[in-house]
Amino acid sequence: MSNINKKLFKRLDLNHAYGQLIALIFVPITILACVGAALVLTETSNAAKSQQKQMAIAILTRNEIPAEIALTQINSMPWTFHQAPTNFMQNMMKEKDLLRTALIDENDISLISIGFDAQAPWPTIPKNSNSFFGPIKSKASNVYGIPIQNENHQRSWLLIELDNQPLQLARYRVLIVLIATGLLTLLLLLLCLNFYSRRWIAPMYEIRMQLQRLNADTLDQHMVINSTGELRLLQRDIANVVKRLHFSFLELKEHTEQTEDDLRRTLDTLEVQNITYRQARDQAISANQSKSVFLANISHELRTPLNSIDGFIHLLLRQDTLSNEQKLYLQTIRKSSAHLLALINDVLDFSKIDAGKLELETARFNLEEAIYDVMDMLSPLAAQKNIDMAFYYADDLPIFVIGDALRFKQILTNLISNAIKFTPDGEIIVRARIEHDDIGQCLIHFSVQDSGIGLSGTDRKKLFESFSQGDASVTRQFGGTGLGLAISKQLVHLMHGQIGFEDNQERAPTDKGSTFWFTARFDVDEDEVVIHPKFNQIHVLSYLAHPATASILRQYLENYHVHHNEAGSVLDIFSRLHQLPEDEDTWLIVDHSGDTKALLKEIRTRYTGKIAIYGYQMSLEPDMLQEYKARALYQPLSRKALVELLNNENTFEEAEIEEFDGKGLHILAVDDHLPNLIVLEALLGELNVTTTKALSGKEALDILQARINEQQKPFDLIFMDIQMPVMSGVDTTRAIRSLESTLENHQPIPIIALTANALTDEKHKLLKVGMDDYVTKPIQLEQIIQILTHWTNNDFSANQYVDKSPVIEALDPQILNWQQCLQLAANKEDLALDLLKMLIDSFPSDLEEMEQLIELEDFPQLEHVLHRLHGATRYVGTPLLQDTTGNFERFVSTLRKEQKRADDAFIQDVLIRLDELKMVIKQVENVAQHILDHHSSL
Repeated sequence: MSNINKKLFKRLDLNHAYGQLIALIFVPITILACVGAALVLTETSNAAKSQQKQMAIAILTRNEIPAEIALTQINSMPWTFHQAPTNFMQNMMKEKDLLRTALIDENDISLISIGFDAQAPWPTIPKNSNSFFGPIKSKASNVYGIPIQNENHQRSWLLIELDNQPLQLARYRVLIVLIATGLLTLLLLLLCLNFYSRRWIAPMYEIRMQLQRLNADTLDQHMVINSTGELRLLQRDIANVVKRLHFSFLELKEHTEQTEDDLRRTLDTLEVQNITYRQARDQAISANQSKSVFLANISHELRTPLNSIDGFIHLLLRQDTLSNEQKLYLQTIRKSSAHLLALINDVLDFSKIDAGKLELETARFNLEEAIYDVMDMLSPLAAQKNIDMAFYYADDLPIFVIGDALRFKQILTNLISNAIKFTPDGEIIVRARIEHDDIGQCLIHFSVQDSGIGLSGTDRKKLFESFSQGDASVTRQFGGTGLGLAISKQLVHLMHGQIGFEDNQERAPTDKGSTFWFTARFDVDEDEVVIHPKFNQIHVLSYLAHPATASILRQYLENYHVHHNEAGSVLDIFSRLHQLPEDEDTWLIVDHSGDTKALLKEIRTRYTGKIAIYGYQMSLEPDMLQEYKARALYQPLSRKALVELLNNENTFEEAEIEEFDGKGLHILAVDDHLPNLIVLEALLGELNVTTTKALSGKEALDILQARINEQQKPFDLIFMDIQMPVMSGVDTTRAIRSLESTLENHQPIPIIALTANALTDEKHKLLKVGMDDYVTKPIQLEQIIQILTHWTNNDFSANQYVDKSPVIEALDPQILNWQQCLQLAANKEDLALDLLKMLIDSFPSDLEEMEQLIELEDFPQLEHVLHRLHGATRYVGTPLLQDTTGNFERFVSTLRKEQKRADDAFIQDVLIRLDELKMVIKQVENVAQHILDHHSSL
């Protein structure tokens, strides 16, 4: 296509002025012309046909009578005289445009026919017509006719055929006129278009071209004005706008240059300020590091005496010569030291949270006992203010959960201690319930309700801020650091929960105080089954003045199927005592009153059976209870204490420490604080462990060097304090490891860090310098047993024996850790072998079930099977298999948690993970078979 044609088509586009002009003028006129021409042609044709019809009527009418006469003559004369009747037809042929005529009888037989092609057949005529008919199309002509009837009533038809050529000629003449008119109109329109184009479109194009040539460099050029009329005015306005734009551009350019200079000077100033800020930041970082070092040091200085206090208290409590009253006092001192340790932890934890280094530990613990331990520890504070404490633990809650028990207790301690602090009198109720339950996890809701002073609306906004309390005016009255709730909020967030506050008056206008609540997410063992004990034969008569505690006792006893009766008052108790049976299956539970001794004396005059007095431990004197043969049911009420009471078990005795015999062990204890060494030596002595003390790192090195020189057996383990003068624990550890590297065939001595520094990254630093484990002061006897069991369990007794045969030593600890198997089986080799064999025997059925579930795409059941297998690996030392099953289970659980459908990619990933699991299981089976074969041959 040529450029001219392209330009033409482009100009005819509807977006173009020419195209719009054609669309708005030519198209409507063309449509109107076509419609008018069609109407004119149609009307002209109709008029010509009507004129022909009128002419045919006239011809037939004039010859109707002669035709009747001719018909009569034809019927009366012989056939040979038929020539006479044709005279009127010859006269008819003189008519204009008449081609032929004929007289037709009823049988369509031509009686007379004259004209052009007279013998040609005539078209079929309507026989039932009694008047004029036509036109009837016959080639290029039309046939018309009328009926003829003679005296004898014989009927015939007179027909004529008229030529259509005059009609066609008339139509052509009209068409020529229309075409000429259209051409003339088109010419006029083209002339108008040419005028319009030169008058409007061409100047507009010129203006566009001038605007397109404009840029920042050509704004000052003169714009040629060659238009007329309104477009000239428009072009002049555009030229003025361009001039103003040029002047504005010059001003903007000048302003931009000035702004760049100002910005350059500002950047220079900011650079100087950044250097100043960087120096201030470095100083702040240095100050923060100094704060961390100070906190680590003050932690050590505070925890070191606490370690001695707690150790000596523990040693005194293990003495058999103590009376119950002395044990009670010692337990109170121990709880107070624990409370002091909690205050220290608040300051240290705030520093860790502020530094972002606080991490949660994960371990299995008894949730109900953890809550009760906190309430029991704080019960002396509540007893001093005569505050009733109650604790409700929902039936559907799991007994054991997996989480950080210490941090959970810390949150609960902060909330309950605040409730006690700001409650002059009344009650504190702690509740625990399930908020959301999922496979392997549960979200638990905890609340602490008090009847204290409450909080105003403005105080709630700063409630969880650091170093703040609800009402600053009461700080001096109630005390506190203002860190408890801020730390609790951060800890709750780490536990994937929320914390909040509610005003009790918003729930009920008559209520006082407030309710603090928080949620925490814990892992749970799905295979754990909660079974409540049943005491169908036990009868209990009770009176508790505190309504909440009475309701909790009632619900607990109903769950245990106890026959329970409640009294309305102490006098009601007295009236029922005569009917109360005095046997082993009957208990009287009565609330502690102001004069407990008088109450017991009055009861014993009427009843000699079993009695339980409910009250705070500080308010119940052991000698008085022993005098009247009464049992104590301590406030707050716990299910464990209630079950022990119904089973008639003694609850005052210390929990027994795990049996441990460390005979033959020799341990080096290094600490610059002599009381700590004395405590540690005493605790180790109870375990039959020989202890050598060192008051400094240098002394520890000298002792170790002397034993090496004398070729004596090195120590089995070293307890190393971290912060010591002259030579720190870290430096001492490095020196010991350096000394060990010079010895041949020497096994590294386990070094356990004893430190009060509670920062999160401390453990990683200590392990990096060569220490094997980390224990935070104050150390407990249970921690010592755990350390000795883990690090020296192959050196001291038969029940701690670890197989050191070549088969065991050759094992990959990631596939099968036999030492861990023994630890999980309480160091019972037979039990460890049975657990291992049970795990191996379950592999074929589990794999078969997994393959079927994947084929059926039943992924919820697959998750359950994986959870079951993962739970089984927790009781056997198979780290790699445990990680593989755990990751597989978490991957499958995403389908349920995200509420998605399994697509092809997901199924393919499942099959890949199943193959990986099969490979790990095969490795475990091979190694386990060696272990089982080895022990079967012994």
